Amino acid sequence: MKFLSVLAALAAAKLHNRIFMVLVLTISTFVTAAADCSSNYCESVYDDGDVVLRYKLNEPDDTITMELSYEGDAWVGLAFSDASESMAGSIAVMASSEASPQKYQLIAPTFPVESAFELMSPEEQTLMDASCEFIDGQTVLKFTTQLLADETPFAISLGENHLLWAYGRSPTIGYHSNRSPFTLNLARAIDDSDVETLGTVIPTASPADGEMKVGDDICITGYIMDSYCIDLGHFLDNDDTVTLREPEEHSFHCLLDVPVCYNSGFNVLGEKDPQTGLHCLGYRIDDTEAVLAAGRATGSNVQSDTHYTCDTCSGGESDAVAGYRATVKGRVKELGDGTKSVTGQPLLTNIQMLDASVVCESPAPQTVCLSMDDVEQAAAQMPVSEPEPVEETEPVEETEEPEPEPCSLDFCVELSVSYFLAYTVNGDGTITMELTYDGNGWVGIGFSEKGMMVGSDAVIGSTDVGIPQKYRMTALSVDTDTAIQLMSPEEQTLTDATVEFKDGQTVMKFTKIMKEPNQIEITMGNNNMLGAYGVRPTIGYHVRKMNFSINLSSGAAEEKAIPFMSAWLAHGIIAFIAWGVLVPTAVQSAIMRSLFKGPMWFKLHQNINATAMALTVVVFAIGVAVTGKEGAVHFENSHERMGLAMFIIATLQVLDGAKRPHAPGSGEEKTLSRKAWEIGHRLGGVALLACGFWQMDSGIKLYAVKFNGVGSSQENSVILGYWVWIGFVVAMLVIGGVYFKLLRSEMKSVDQNNDGSKEEQVNTTAHLSREVDEEADA
Repeated sequence: MKFLSVLAALAAAKLHNRIFMVLVLTISTFVTAAADCSSNYCESVYDDGDVVLRYKLNEPDDTITMELSYEGDAWVGLAFSDASESMAGSIAVMASSEASPQKYQLIAPTFPVESAFELMSPEEQTLMDASCEFIDGQTVLKFTTQLLADETPFAISLGENHLLWAYGRSPTIGYHSNRSPFTLNLARAIDDSDVETLGTVIPTASPADGEMKVGDDICITGYIMDSYCIDLGHFLDNDDTVTLREPEEHSFHCLLDVPVCYNSGFNVLGEKDPQTGLHCLGYRIDDTEAVLAAGRATGSNVQSDTHYTCDTCSGGESDAVAGYRATVKGRVKELGDGTKSVTGQPLLTNIQMLDASVVCESPAPQTVCLSMDDVEQAAAQMPVSEPEPVEETEPVEETEEPEPEPCSLDFCVELSVSYFLAYTVNGDGTITMELTYDGNGWVGIGFSEKGMMVGSDAVIGSTDVGIPQKYRMTALSVDTDTAIQLMSPEEQTLTDATVEFKDGQTVMKFTKIMKEPNQIEITMGNNNMLGAYGVRPTIGYHVRKMNFSINLSSGAAEEKAIPFMSAWLAHGIIAFIAWGVLVPTAVQSAIMRSLFKGPMWFKLHQNINATAMALTVVVFAIGVAVTGKEGAVHFENSHERMGLAMFIIATLQVLDGAKRPHAPGSGEEKTLSRKAWEIGHRLGGVALLACGFWQMDSGIKLYAVKFNGVGSSQENSVILGYWVWIGFVVAMLVIGGVYFKLLRSEMKSVDQNNDGSKEEQVNTTAHLSREVDEEADA
């Protein structure tokens, strides 16, 4: 019986480099009764027994039943990938006890989650008997899917298939708690008669195939990894990613730009051990320059949203930013020292670095595969860099003033009703801090020289990212990529850094060196600090921030005034006077011109508008100046762009009024240019007034965001009062316009029925013409 490759679909979402990822599945396969996978479930165990994959081929209807179980109550996923073992572009199935199994297509590794993956169409939701339950302490995902044709993009083949499993921290789908790619050789589940029908089985070499010796030629395709990150146990630029578990996430920057990494030597990793989820150690490479040259030609130097940029790479936007995979050919120079470590692996010389698409004629013998215990033991033996010592001052004469005692971690500062800081100064030049926020969000603390956000250093953490990290605050911007810059791997010196959400609170804790090169120093005296948090784990614009000062000698803390608050308040008040009072009054004077004698209405209209324009210049100048002092990006949000547009259009409107076409004289008709000018001038005035109303409402809301008033009774009262006033102004404009239009129509009708002499009518016309001329000349 011939069984076609299968895809049980599944989609994943992964936000890597501390970014969110919802992983998941796809899959697979087919096989025949000879391997017993058609009558009974075949089983694979991963993650020290916490994850179990079972699958069974259903011969009569050419379907396959998949079952993935996890020891705990959380979302689970199973995914099928190409040879790169990347989730991007994969098909996946994901579920939990709260969410039924469905098929997804991964779009991109990015925030927010909605942008990372896409639910497949109803026509593609072909899973059968799909369920996910929490039973006896286990989450069990089970489904049956039809076997698909070979032309399917991710059809499972009869050799090695690249799969991935993952699970989360809770039933709510979010960032994975653990995940691992693995390979599944389905050919081993088929008897010999079926193998000939189904395809060629890829042979797997092992030490048993022949003892390796010096001088043997080796060809192996795998991920290139530096020895430093292997020994460290995790990536230097991504602390929460296990090196041997996810080499596809290793950035080209960390691999090829950082001296401590590439100077440690390179290795080509072996295949992943399905029992541990870790890649085997593979082979050492003795030609560092060859690896650097090939890797830098392969990697992208274009800025990425997910990884550090490789500064020494020469590739373009379409090239990889992480997961350098290559085919390496070489000759065994030495066999290693026999230990379960990098140095215990064979060393290759006469290196040829080839593209990963180059297929080796025969597989390389398998090398040592480690367990997580081995990895952790090796990491524990890594030398730890000592904190840079604080410079000692010259000894001074003793005084009666006692030396300040270190603060206790029990000493807390209430930064807001829902945000608390606890800290202690350690005796080794470090400070331990703990921030607690009543909710599930991101949290941060900044260290500033002048109490301003821009130019400060910060530690920010969220459960989405995984661990706290150090950032530089580069600009005041709602765009996170513009506002903050992740410090380099060499500057990520936090220790004991954790962030977790438990008992309804987000708790971030870390220990930081107080004096570090090119960073703002934390002293035993007064320190300007900033606190901020968001209401969601995704790092973004803060919902609330606070400025405060802490004296580490005395433990005293006090809240500091937020800079430029008065300037922004003046900006808003002057804008309201100009566009909420003066401009509507100028428009009203034109509408109610019949109430005024002669050109009085025009003079009012002109002078009031001139005053409003002068105030607009002041408002614009304040906005530009303060934005510059804050270090923010100019015209970066909709309020700022609208302000710029209004300033330009208002200036043109004033100039247009000064250069208007002359009004017609007695007995003359309006010229075409005069008619066009009147229409354009009026439309421009109405558009500016409407934009002004929106702009002031936007300003009130931005002020609330900037100075911690979002959702407050003060914000709600100001907005309510503002719109009540605007409603009154608009009503007066509409009522006045309708009333005086009807009044003029009635007066015109009376004039037409008047039995007065023709001479009187001419005199009246001449009088009106003179008024128009005076208006035009005013």
